[in-house]
Amino acid sequence: MTISVLHVNFSRSGGAGEVAKTLHEEQVRQGTKSLFYAVIDSSLRHRPLLAPLHTLAAGLDHYVIKQPDFAAPISLVRDRSRAPFPDLAGASVLHLHGINGALPLDALERLPRSHKVVWTLHDMNPFTGACHYSLGCERFTSHCHECPAVRQPLRKAIERAHSAKMRVLAGLENLTVVCPSTWLANQARQSSVFKSHNIVMQPNPVGAGFFAPPLTSLAHDSREFSVVAVASSLDDPVKNIPLLTEVFAREFAGRTNASLTLVGKGGAHFEADNITVAGALSRGDLRQLLGTSDVLVVPSLAENAPLVIGEAASQGCVSLVSDVGGMPEQVKALGAGEVFAGPDRLAQLLRAQSQVPPSKRRQTRKRLRKNTEALLSPAAVAAEYAKLYSS
Repeated sequence: MTISVLHVNFSRSGGAGEVAKTLHEEQVRQGTKSLFYAVIDSSLRHRPLLAPLHTLAAGLDHYVIKQPDFAAPISLVRDRSRAPFPDLAGASVLHLHGINGALPLDALERLPRSHKVVWTLHDMNPFTGACHYSLGCERFTSHCHECPAVRQPLRKAIERAHSAKMRVLAGLENLTVVCPSTWLANQARQSSVFKSHNIVMQPNPVGAGFFAPPLTSLAHDSREFSVVAVASSLDDPVKNIPLLTEVFAREFAGRTNASLTLVGKGGAHFEADNITVAGALSRGDLRQLLGTSDVLVVPSLAENAPLVIGEAASQGCVSLVSDVGGMPEQVKALGAGEVFAGPDRLAQLLRAQSQVPPSKRRQTRKRLRKNTEALLSPAAVAAEYAKLYSS
């Protein structure tokens, strides 16, 4: 049987969009019939008028429905927004990614029972009533009753949304759920939505461009200690950038041989003598920056398996990550990096990394690049998905 795949994601950008695009392009390169359906090509954060109704829905979710003190995003109104409906007839495998606003749940009810569905989860939203990260709440294991993420009058709507997911997905007998981390897989197994489905763990691929010959020499012996952090929005409270900037300023104030570069929108208030806000970068510029940086720090309050950790490792850059989600297992699998819980431990790790001799750093960079290609290259990950499609 010839396999044809249709990837569905709301956007071609962002973490989920990058994963979907990387898999799609690698499958095409290998001769598989692979299509990619997206509502928009860019990000609504950068170009809100690309999908004005979806932007309005996202605004209602954030400013009207969500509790102001709940840090993670939610999707309730966005799940009800309608986009042009993708043609599912030509695909033997429907590969879902981030479907909020791209594919309504009731579309899945109309699939033939024989249709293979693979759903790569990028956060917790597919099995919660609305939140993308529950931030410790475990109500998703039952019915999302009294959801703390939304204002009191909307809590019954969250329960109804959660019940709809349970009903629709219970009818998908040919569904395989893919989680990029064992942490997310464990959360999905505990959920009332996916507990009866087949759940497997498969890391996300790093884009092919990150495996081109290195832009900089791995023998780089700069005496400057270079730290980098990357976020779509540096002002997103979930990304917790203030923790990093405060620790870095305290530990390296006045040091001309230590620098911190922040990549992403916003964050101008973080600028300091040795802290630079670089803005959003192209993939090529990000690759070059990671290739000349010693350490990536990810201080987030909630994450699944952010692509930037693998992207940094592909350039030999070590990651220091907060002890949340799937990040600890990412650095363990890659063979280099450390985990911290709190500012004191982060400060200790940064001091230790600043003292690593160049010869040892070169060895680590080479090992990271080799491990990343073996685990996270598009070819390696696409081969694992091919097995899932045909199983």
